[in-house]
Amino acid sequence: MREKINKFFYGRQGMDELSKALFWAGLVFILLAGLVGVFINAFLGSFIRWIALFMLIYSFVRAFSRRLTQRDAENYLYLNWLARRRQSFENYKDRRRQSKDFKFFKCPGCGAMLRVPKGKGKIHIHCKCGYTLYRKT
Repeated sequence: MREKINKFFYGRQGMDELSKALFWAGLVFILLAGLVGVFINAFLGSFIRWIALFMLIYSFVRAFSRRLTQRDAENYLYLNWLARRRQSFENYKDRRRQSKDFKFFKCPGCGAMLRVPKGKGKIHIHCKCGYTLYRKT
C-alpha cells in the first residue's frame, strides 16, 4: 500500500506556498461565509462559500498536478507579488517611524519617495530624475 502511495505522489508538486495560501484562504472564506449567511445575507454567504470551495479545490489540484513548470511559474509570480507587498509595508512602517523628523513627498516625474527634514519652511526639492518640487515642510 505504501508503495502505491509513493508511486502516486512521484513527480507531483506537493503543497507549495501558493497552494498553502489558497488552502488557508479557502478555510477563512468558509468561516466568513457562515457568518455572512447567518447575519447579513444568505445569497452573499452562498456566493462566498462557492469562492471558498473553488479555492480549496484549486489548491489540491495544484498540489497533485504533474505540470511542474507551470505550477512553479504560478508560485514564482505569487512569491514576487507577496515580496512586493511586504516591501511596501516595510517602507510604510519606516516612513511612519521617521514621520516625526521628516516629511515625505512622491516625485511626480519618476515616482521616487523623497525625504526632507520638517520645519524648514518652503523649500525646493530636487529629485535625481531632474524634477524640482516646491513644497512646504
